[in-house]
Amino acid sequence: MKKTIRDNYRIELSPDTFGHRRNIVDDHNAMRGLLADIERQVRRHVDGVHQVLPRWDSRDVCSHCDCGWETLTAADVAKGGHAVADKHSTEGEPACCEKAIDEFRAERGIPLLDAEAGERA
Repeated sequence: MKKTIRDNYRIELSPDTFGHRRNIVDDHNAMRGLLADIERQVRRHVDGVHQVLPRWDSRDVCSHCDCGWETLTAADVAKGGHAVADKHSTEGEPACCEKAIDEFRAERGIPLLDAEAGERA
């Protein structure tokens, strides 16, 4: 029979960022500073705290278009279709925007997207 065991009890705090300017929410170092301030306040005012750990989620986005970071797989390249930009597309190539594709290709010596075509194949 299944038995549920509960352990690792904890309280997770989320900072109230509503009152802060947008630039603090988008700045990792500023947010870490805010979390450090909250940690100091918790330690000063709350008994029974063993550990305060700052945590955050991470996600990868394109530095050019801010879309979620996705790259072509070998299967994508072999299959072709709308995900593949042109005949020079290769595994690992970004799948979001032309600037990212051109940057990837320039770093690897792969021909850049055809400027005259202007559209993906």
